[in-house]
This record gives sequence, structure tokens and C-alpha cells, in this order.
Amino acid sequence: MAITLNIKELEKLLEATPASHNVMLKGKHGIGKSEILTRFFIRQGMKVISLFLGQMSDPGDLIGLPRLNPETGTTDFMPPYWFPVNGEPIVLFLDELNRARPEVLQTIMDLALNRKLAGRTLPEGSRIISAVNDGEEYQLTELDPALVSRFNIYNFRPEPSEWLVWARQAGLDDRVINFISGHPAYLDEELPYLDAGLE
Repeated sequence: MAITLNIKELEKLLEATPASHNVMLKGKHGIGKSEILTRFFIRQGMKVISLFLGQMSDPGDLIGLPRLNPETGTTDFMPPYWFPVNGEPIVLFLDELNRARPEVLQTIMDLALNRKLAGRTLPEGSRIISAVNDGEEYQLTELDPALVSRFNIYNFRPEPSEWLVWARQAGLDDRVINFISGHPAYLDEELPYLDAGLE
């Protein structure tokens, strides 16, 4: 069973987790997973590369495209646009991991275990963080247990007071902020959308 973290606990966990350990956050959409992670690591001075795997239609979007090496007569892969070529460690944020196509997920296996894509290794000190939506209301891809086992998994549920601070800083619509302020039970809760009475 996964541990449940609020924002402060998540930040403490990220500080204590070695870069070699992959992290997976589970939670509802729209609760700030991407924004909070990005803000945290930018404060640490690290570049954050966010890849929305649900929008990738082909493994080449992730690993780069093949080309013929005229010197060796073999096929090489051109590095994708996001791959760090300056040797500086990055935070690779794999968003919507469980919305990715199966063929894209296959390329994540070697990345999560060996920090390699098409023979290229991420710079030392790089981190891999993934986020998945959790709930029966989403159209999701079932993740291979072998892939899941390569991540430390945590449920992410911000406390309403924390979320309200984040929402104001992020510039969310005042109507949303005011609604959650008055009805905090509706933040990341599985409540009926039509029949729930607002008291």
C-alpha cells in the first residue's frame, strides 16, 4: 500500500530521496502534481523536462529518430530535442505515464532501470519522476508490473489549506479557489458529481 503525502511531506521526501531512486506520484488530475514538482526542482537549481506521454504517438517522440551513419553503415538514433547534451543533470518528469501507448511504455523500461534511451545515458545525478492519474473515471493504460516496480510509489493528496496557497500562487480562477475554500471536501475526493448536496 502506497504512502499518502501532502505538499510539505512530498517536498521533504524529494529532498531525502537519492537521485537514483525513481518516484511515481498517484493522484487526481488538476491537483498541482506537475506544477509543484517543477517549482520544487527549479528552486534546487535543476532543469525540469516535462514529457506528456499521453500525447506521444510513437516511440520516436521519446527516443529520437533513426538515421544511417555513413561512416559505420549502421543505424544511429538522433537525440530527441529534450535530451541533455551538456552533461548537466536534469529532472525528467514523465507526466500521464498511465495514458501512454504500450509501445511508448516499452521505451520507458530501460530508461527507468538503466537511465538509458537508445544507448544514451542520462547525466549523472539526473532524476526520473512520473505522475499518474488514479481513478476509474479515466481512460488509462494498464502499467506493466515490471515497470511499476522500478518506481517508489506515493499517493499525492494536498491538504486543502496547502492547495489553496498553491492555487493562489499559480493564479487559478478565483471561482475555483473560493469554491474549494468553502467546500474543501471536494478537493481530490471521489464524490458524486450530480447528486452531492452542497451544504
